[in-house]
This record gives sequence, structure tokens and C-alpha cells, in this order.
Amino acid sequence: MKKKSAFTMIELVFVIVVLGILASIAMGRMDRDLKQEASSTILSHIRLAQQLALRDNKHRSDYDAQWQRAYWRIDFDCTSDCKYSVSSDKDLSGDINETESAIDPTNGKYLFNDGTVLVENKFGIHAIDSSACTNSNSIAFDYLGRPHIDISNATNDFSKVMKDDCNLTFTMSTDEDNDGYDDTFTITIESETGHSFIVGEENS
Repeated sequence: MKKKSAFTMIELVFVIVVLGILASIAMGRMDRDLKQEASSTILSHIRLAQQLALRDNKHRSDYDAQWQRAYWRIDFDCTSDCKYSVSSDKDLSGDINETESAIDPTNGKYLFNDGTVLVENKFGIHAIDSSACTNSNSIAFDYLGRPHIDISNATNDFSKVMKDDCNLTFTMSTDEDNDGYDDTFTITIESETGHSFIVGEENS
């Protein structure tokens, strides 16, 4: 009888521990700061594109007029669901496939816009304003880390180097501050250096 009571007590303690773990996980999810999570994730992938460009020199010497397409870049698209990809058009075809995409170091998945980076589903981002980037939804980096825009239409020169800072504004479906407007955050990519940061968090 004592053995049975001991086992029952152990089982009860085990159930309490499991419930405590589940509760802490649930609380963590309830307290998620989607805005911070979204901005940090996107910023890290912009920086990843630049790091790949610095490490993997895509400058070509074959004088192909479209050689800049091979630069590592991040492409945003809100045609349907908002998404983005980090890739290099290695064969200069104009079409990016999964194997030309970067691999996310945090989960080992391709940063390809097939659903792995659907920011609308994951973070509730439903609009991306690139008007401050000359309406370019594609930011590429050369072997010096300098940002370029609209490289899909690039010519065989450096005319697409970004001349002004680029501000990408992301609009979410939340209203955390209850001001009647959807939450937004902006990521700046500086011209010349390509340094990127979350506006308001310059040390991010």
C-alpha cells in the first residue's frame, strides 16, 4: 500500500512539473513581441545577404551585361502574401531557384520565398513600403558590401549603387499601442557602407 502511495505521489509531482513547463511555454508565446521579433529577423537576413556578398565575391570578369544579377541580395514581394528571399542569381537567368538561395544559419532551411519566409503568415506583415528606396524591392550587395538597387535591370557598370539611404517600412496587422493604426517598423540600409539597423534602435 505504501509503495502504491509513493508511486502515486511521484506521478502527481511529474504531472505538476509537466504542466508547469507547458504553462511557461504558453506564457512565453502569449508574451511574444511580434514587432521586435519580425524586425530582428528581417534585419538579420539583410545582414546575412551583405555578409555573403563580402565573403563570396560575385564580381565577374566575363563582361556579361547582366553580371550584377549574381550579387547576393534580399528580395521583398507583397504581390499576394508578403515574403522575401535571400539569393544569388548565379546563372544570370533572371529566375531564382531554391538552390540559388541562402541557407538560414538558425534552422538550416533555404531562405526562399516558398513559405519558409512568409512574413505575412509568421508576423502579420501585410505591406512593405520601399518608396524611400526608389521603389526597389530588391537590395543587393557587392564584394565591398555596398548596396545596389534594381540589379535585375543593371547595365555593365556601377550605376545601380545606392546613392541615398534606403528606408524599408513594414506594416503589421497588430495595433499594440492602441492608436488606431497598424503597427509599423522601419529598417534603414545606409548608402556607401550598407550598414543596416532598425530605426529607433540604431545599435541593433
